[in-house]
Amino acid sequence: MSWADAAAPIVAQVIRQVGRTDMRVLRKALADAYPWVERENARYKAWLAEIRRQLGHPLNAPRADPANRQLDLFNHAKNPAQSSRFRVQAEDKELR
Repeated sequence: MSWADAAAPIVAQVIRQVGRTDMRVLRKALADAYPWVERENARYKAWLAEIRRQLGHPLNAPRADPANRQLDLFNHAKNPAQSSRFRVQAEDKELR
């Protein structure tokens, strides 16, 4: 059993009991629930990593804005008839 495996149920239980509404209270409860004596080395790093994993740390969030569809300008046309280049070529053929 790894340190993260040992920390996971404790972190989950504290999050369930305290809730996610007040992060300051939750962080204090997580600090108080630390099961090992020393806050150093692999145990403490595993504890902090498990907290980040379960809380969804902002650094783990996607860097791209899902509402920004700017790249879709280049990737949206699955059907060539939908692309503006195809329409321009079709119009040129009609004019000839």
